[in-house]
Amino acid sequence: MVRKIATLVVTLGFILAGCTQPPIEQATPTFLPTGAITPYHTITPNPNTPTATQMVIIPISPAPSPTPFTHTVKKGETMLGIAFQYGISLEDLKAVNPGVDPNFLSVDKQLIIPISGEIPEVMPTPTPVPVSWKQPVCYRTGDGGAWCILPVKNQQEDSVENISAWIGLFTPEGEIIANQVAYAPLNQLRPGESIPLMSYFTPPLPEKFEAHGELLSGLTVAADDARYLNLEVVLENVVFSEDGGQATVSGEVVLPDSVPMPSQIWYLIIAYDISGNMVGARKWESNGGTHFEVPVFSLGGAIDHVEVLTEARP
Repeated sequence: MVRKIATLVVTLGFILAGCTQPPIEQATPTFLPTGAITPYHTITPNPNTPTATQMVIIPISPAPSPTPFTHTVKKGETMLGIAFQYGISLEDLKAVNPGVDPNFLSVDKQLIIPISGEIPEVMPTPTPVPVSWKQPVCYRTGDGGAWCILPVKNQQEDSVENISAWIGLFTPEGEIIANQVAYAPLNQLRPGESIPLMSYFTPPLPEKFEAHGELLSGLTVAADDARYLNLEVVLENVVFSEDGGQATVSGEVVLPDSVPMPSQIWYLIIAYDISGNMVGARKWESNGGTHFEVPVFSLGGAIDHVEVLTEARP
């Protein structure tokens, strides 16, 4: 026996009305098979997420010391890539290493990384757990801004919580344009699940830019931690719009009789394109009830399939 959980209430979703990408033809609406779905975080902007600030430099790793430090060049590294890694401009890196030719970096070469006047003091953050993540992909919006999505996957045996990442936008020459800290829309990421860390960068943005990210934090959840409930999600139906820009997802969340009724339940609907890239997400909150029907919208390209993540507390 299972007991169902109550009527869904919409909290917040990511709806992007002005994607500039042309619509991609979508095949006849398809339906996902019924079964357990990987839980996923809802995309509700974190109230503590900093607004993108022009020319604010956030160092990634390592944390800066009060004086300049050096970087040992590894195989395959470029001067531009090293500048991205430390959140500094390519010109500043070249200026403090005048004898180094950017086109001919040798392995084990020592580069000076400028600190004074360039990088502000950084608050300490937890050491990120070894989850898998990819560089962010950005989608232009009709108002001239951009949504950037950094995918994270938990390949550990235990759940992970409090995941955050740094996302920065750079010119092709390595000058930083803007940066933000992105937070996972759900607190918990269970083993085998993937979640998008999303940031919106306000206009104006240059015609060409490159996005780079770095995982900042993530903590392992103890196996006996009772703060989260494990819910089963069963998909009933997924209907795609003609152009593939929207998918309406319906299903049910079930809870075993032995588990207490949760006080809150969050749903995260994640949209993927045919190549497996995250192209959108929407977060909903329920105060009870079993059935849900939630639309999710694409930030770019046609939606091929969806995943649903959940989070609940006793």
